[in-house]
Amino acid sequence: MVSEDSNKSKAQVHNIRAAKTVAETVKSTLGPLGMDKMMVDGGGNVIVTNDGATILRELDVSHPGGKMIAEIAKTQESLCYDGTTSTVVLAGALLGNSESLFEKGLHPNVICRGYHEAAQMAVKYLDDEVTMESNDMLAYVARTAITGKTLESSIDTVSQLCVDAVTKAGGDAESVKVVSFPGGSIEDSYLYGGIIVNKDYVLESDEGDYSSILLINTGMDHEKSEDNVQVQMDAASYQSYKTGGNAALLSQSKNVTDALPSGGVVFVRDGVNDHVCAALKKAGIMVVRRVPESTMRALSRATGATIHQTPSDASEATHATVRRERHNDVWYLFVENDHESNEATLVLRGATTHTLDEVERGFDDALGVVSLVMRDGKVVVGGGNAYARMAMHLRTHASTIGGRAQMAIEAFADGLESIPATIAENAGHDPLDTILAMRHELMSGNVLAGPDVENGGVKMLDDVVEPAALVRQAVLSAAEVTNAILRIDDIIARRGVE
Repeated sequence: MVSEDSNKSKAQVHNIRAAKTVAETVKSTLGPLGMDKMMVDGGGNVIVTNDGATILRELDVSHPGGKMIAEIAKTQESLCYDGTTSTVVLAGALLGNSESLFEKGLHPNVICRGYHEAAQMAVKYLDDEVTMESNDMLAYVARTAITGKTLESSIDTVSQLCVDAVTKAGGDAESVKVVSFPGGSIEDSYLYGGIIVNKDYVLESDEGDYSSILLINTGMDHEKSEDNVQVQMDAASYQSYKTGGNAALLSQSKNVTDALPSGGVVFVRDGVNDHVCAALKKAGIMVVRRVPESTMRALSRATGATIHQTPSDASEATHATVRRERHNDVWYLFVENDHESNEATLVLRGATTHTLDEVERGFDDALGVVSLVMRDGKVVVGGGNAYARMAMHLRTHASTIGGRAQMAIEAFADGLESIPATIAENAGHDPLDTILAMRHELMSGNVLAGPDVENGGVKMLDDVVEPAALVRQAVLSAAEVTNAILRIDDIIARRGVE
């Protein structure tokens, strides 16, 4: 007969091993020489990436313990844009170390308490001793985020583009619009100082560029009644009814032609009747209809144009250049003027759709970490250096913690060192030799020491930096999810939702 304690220990072991399996899946992608993963679904659709957040988001995880690990990747990405792989690898290492602590007789609650104290000590040391002021290191931050990704082949161009884009957006990565065009290379990417609208004119344009725009927040089409009404009329009455409706629409368009006497482009949020489009075209005015509200606001911010609620409110047009370009059989409208704004569009180029997808993911990470540093101005040395320094601090102070919890703190320190060890291992070097060499350099006062992925051993990583907030969140998230998994002593079935 199996005892209750045996069942509980089995539940913990199953959860730990499921979580470790998820961590092992992304472990080989960590670092500048990490490998890529090819993910294929049942329909044959393929994603090739080494982005941890993307892998974990697309991974088919059924075990609840594994799902908890995948969840922290979402949190890390939403808060810090990058560092998802480091968080998951650290959580996997902490869970793996807890198994050996179980064998030594430590209770899960003792381990949890030790891990919690270790995480607090580590982040305090990170904030007080490891963190540095950024001091114009934004380009290095972008380079560090790009290293190991598809973008690395054009690292100088891309890192400067990221810094320029986030600076233009006022430090907010979410405000940077990104448009991808297949064709060309990454080197052909550029920052466009305006808005690119993924729309085309309703009717084919006879001219080239236009120099005036008008924004209307409603439409110029027949309003549909919600009432279900049946009306009988003869052919003459029906024709009169249609003519009267069209005449009302054409009278609305009169205000638009008055506002754009020399022609231009009118962007309309809702539908526009074809008769109105034809009448406006005769006046040299092109129509772009069903423009999303977010695009309308972006156009307003970028050009200073007023968004008029209805066509009758339309008064004065705004000077702006509208250029039409075709990319991969899709027409785009490029809108810009001399108005000072935070709006800019990052135009990405790539050889294929697959490579462009990976380029976009790389840019998202780089833009995010640059904005993170721009906001708080705090960085740490990358390459696993910060984790190794926190581990060294924990080992030094573990003996000050009484009881068995100090064993858990030492195990936490071992887990922190798994980050530089994994970076070295993925580069083809011996992880143990790298960790021992790093310990020696750090003890000797060389606080910039980190793994040398090219030649093996260690070197000074004075140009490898990452946001301090990223490392801080990674340690706290990994510790929290590890404790949450360790505190589960049983897995029981729940009734279905009725």
